[in-house]
Amino acid sequence: MVPTVMINPEILDLSSEKTIAWEGCLSIPGLRGKVSRSKAVRIKYQSYPSGEYIESEYSDFVARVIQHEYDHLEGVVFLDRIASSLDLVTEQEYLKLITTNS
Repeated sequence: MVPTVMINPEILDLSSEKTIAWEGCLSIPGLRGKVSRSKAVRIKYQSYPSGEYIESEYSDFVARVIQHEYDHLEGVVFLDRIASSLDLVTEQEYLKLITTNS
């Protein structure tokens, strides 16, 4: 996805279908966690610089990123979304996991 400025975003709809994937965050360096998120999202926002309202749907990885970033606006970080502490690993453990499973 091309970087897109989304002013005053509002999530209009989240798909009921969920996916679980590893997430990390610059706000919490050195940790990764498995997070369940909706597979698709419909969002409304104002574009920059025109201020035009845009409504778009995104799926898969881009939908995950939008939900992750929207959470920050709500004061939520990915750690708040982890179901179990067993789903949390250090960055070093994560790198071992992904190289072993590829």
